Amino acid sequence: MNTKTKDIIKAILILCISVFFIYILIKFGTLLRHINIRRLRRYIVSFGPLAALVFVAIYSLKAIFVVLPSVVLTVLAGNIFGPIKGFLLTMIGIYFSSTLAFYLAKSLGKPFVDKITKGKLLKLDENIEVHGLKIILFMRLSTLFPYDPLSYAAGLTKIKYNDFIIASMIGICPEMLAYSYLGQSMRHPFSKKIFIPIIIIILLAFGGSLIYKYQNRKKKNPA
Repeated sequence: MNTKTKDIIKAILILCISVFFIYILIKFGTLLRHINIRRLRRYIVSFGPLAALVFVAIYSLKAIFVVLPSVVLTVLAGNIFGPIKGFLLTMIGIYFSSTLAFYLAKSLGKPFVDKITKGKLLKLDENIEVHGLKIILFMRLSTLFPYDPLSYAAGLTKIKYNDFIIASMIGICPEMLAYSYLGQSMRHPFSKKIFIPIIIIILLAFGGSLIYKYQNRKKKNPA
């Protein structure tokens, strides 16, 4: 296969993927006008074998809308695909959505971020360029900060992308795993098992918040 043929195949693939994502974006945008979790679930499941791909596309593009919390989609993933597959699909979606938000902020600047986050821009630590990985990691672990607005805020700083994405993926991992199991447990809402992920989520939120506050106090009052 010569170089010209490879280029043509690559261009066709890029075009097909772009058309697919635009279609999902338009349909998802229409769906959000009348947001309903059951309707969203039916919409994803209706794609049959492509449901996983559609879910990842929606999760990736949700950074543009910001109106749908990551938690909702993660619980939905666990409910539709089961805890392990749902968790893996969620992590793939998180990777793309956080990358998209990060680079949109970096490319389009603060006016765009203010508009898309409705003026609720998070203020990040001034030392983020040096200690970015550590700061983002603790912020993700704390579960206090909304996911996409934090990704946009990070994109406006001088943090390195690699530090941002590594910290984000590691920091969000325990919470997303718990929510995936919660999604599966919701199939049997009266089962005792539903309390296990709920307890884990509460412990993660409480523990992460304590760690984040401790790190803040440590920075303000160095030994």
